[in-house]
Amino acid sequence: MYDSQDLPIHKGVEIVRKYGKILIIFVLIYLILYACSGPSKAADVWVDHRASENVDLYVIEDTLASGREAYGPWFSVDVKRVQNGSLENVVTWRFFKAESVWQYATNTMASGRRAGVLAPDRIFEYGMKQLDWSYSSDGMHYY
Repeated sequence: MYDSQDLPIHKGVEIVRKYGKILIIFVLIYLILYACSGPSKAADVWVDHRASENVDLYVIEDTLASGREAYGPWFSVDVKRVQNGSLENVVTWRFFKAESVWQYATNTMASGRRAGVLAPDRIFEYGMKQLDWSYSSDGMHYY
């Protein structure tokens, strides 16, 4: 008589069971990781087009940060500058209210240099809207 352990079909069933368990474990791990990751909320939001340079500006949404210092409120955001469809650079803009006027500095400006925010500035307006902060403008500056 044959021992059922020696039959080729029995060995095949054992292999299927062994690899089936491994497959089930990998599928479960994948499903858990997929469920926990959720959708990414980060997005590049188009805010402006500068026709003279054929440049589009995109705010990197998940880089928006804000706070308050001795001189007043501030916020910063990273902006992608895309020229003719190619990424030219990423610039960090920091807006802050000093002496009742909104000003800005970027990581490409000389250290300590700052300038007044001139209206219209779509990057500034986007940040203020996202933060739900109020501002006024005389058509030239923001207050």
